[in-house]
Amino acid sequence: MSHTFRVPLCMLLSMLLFGVATAQNQTLSPELKAIDELVKWQKESFDAPGMAVGIIKNGEVYYTGAHGVQGIGTQAPLTTKSLFHMASVSKPFVATAMVQLMEQGKLSLDDKLIDHLPYFSMADKRYKKITLAQMLNHSSGIPNVQDYEWDKPQYDDGAAERYSKSFTEENLDFKPGSRFSYSNAAFDILCDVIAKASGMTFEDYMQQYIFEPVGMVNSTFYKPDVPESLATQPHVLGDEMSRVVSEIYPYNRKHAGSSTLHSNVEDMLLWAEVNLNKGIINGKRIYEESSYDLLTSPQVRVNDRRNVGLSWFLSNLKVNKLVFHSGGDTGYSTLFGFFPDTQSAVVLMLNIDGFQSENGAGVIMANSLFGDSLSLKPPVHYKLKDYVLEEDFEKVKQVYYEERDRDPQRYQTDPEWFDDLGYLLMDRGYPEKALECFQFMVELEPDYAGWYDSVGDAYVALDNTQLAIEWYRKALEIKPDQQFTIDKLEKLLGK
Repeated sequence: MSHTFRVPLCMLLSMLLFGVATAQNQTLSPELKAIDELVKWQKESFDAPGMAVGIIKNGEVYYTGAHGVQGIGTQAPLTTKSLFHMASVSKPFVATAMVQLMEQGKLSLDDKLIDHLPYFSMADKRYKKITLAQMLNHSSGIPNVQDYEWDKPQYDDGAAERYSKSFTEENLDFKPGSRFSYSNAAFDILCDVIAKASGMTFEDYMQQYIFEPVGMVNSTFYKPDVPESLATQPHVLGDEMSRVVSEIYPYNRKHAGSSTLHSNVEDMLLWAEVNLNKGIINGKRIYEESSYDLLTSPQVRVNDRRNVGLSWFLSNLKVNKLVFHSGGDTGYSTLFGFFPDTQSAVVLMLNIDGFQSENGAGVIMANSLFGDSLSLKPPVHYKLKDYVLEEDFEKVKQVYYEERDRDPQRYQTDPEWFDDLGYLLMDRGYPEKALECFQFMVELEPDYAGWYDSVGDAYVALDNTQLAIEWYRKALEIKPDQQFTIDKLEKLLGK
């Protein structure tokens, strides 16, 4: 592990450039030790091979920590220089590039997509109305990606343009600008916009206009540039419900904008400085303050607790404005968030998928910045997965009841976690075990229609159409307008 405490951000860049040792051997204060213990506890509770965290408090680097290994396949120790696939934390970088190009006079956010990519077309003619701003705030109507084809990665310079040209048979999900719907595809298409507006590849633009001026010396959007010594491995839940190295790596150049940033704690803390200082780092302005306002001002309402600006999600932790983006792909979970009013930030990276990165980092932020208690509990299925294949289901229920009734509780024990466990089991070829999970949920909450629907799904997986129909009908007796159940039932009945 490595630690850095209360180091001004300007000094951090000097240390990275000139190799000055950080204070990793200092004795931790009780406050910082509590943070360090929380990071280690979350890593262990969520069965993560490695977890790295960086925290800025009042404009200074307050804590950095790296626990575990880069991968169980290599056993190389994880450090704050280890590079993680950052998944959707990539998107604010795309948005930043777009406002830079706006400042350079090469585009306007009110421009239509087809102004810059005249070859882009869809079966739904409303595509001609899509603006660049709508793509950045997830209101374009462009459907989300269904298959990233991680198993068929593309690496060549033509990947972005080919992807932009691949929508000719697609329809929009809704009228552009009419509502929010998260779209990875929109950000992937924006890579092509950036390339055409700048006259260079998306990856080269990001290197020249963001990474180099910021000082993010190890960051890249191009996976082949990741040094083997700094590379982490993605981990997933294997067929036996234990963590294994993923057979595929989540990289495909045609999805560069939505998912392919690779970075580490040290570089992401420099990214935090840029955003906390509204575009300035080491006396250099990366983007204008007016662009910061565009990036971080509410544009579209997501739900009662959240809005979206240009890529950034906007919320509050207590009374403090939080600007953030989380990420999750095969084998990785990440989060980056900052508090402009208190000059604070947190970055969190794990080389596993399925970690609740928003809630996990949220508790770290709340505790470290506002003095809250260490209260995050992992879902109970993280423990039950160790019993469900090896033991009779009565043993699983026994462990569940023990954890539910423990005071204080160590796990979240809402019945919904059995739903997650059941679908994990179905995906791995254990429909009988999944059925036991779903039936137990019905036992726990007999008035909730969703669990009856899950039982029906298990019977579909078991090729028992008649029982599936019976359970879908039971779900609809409780909630007649449950549309996803109606759709499944009609499909089975041939309607």
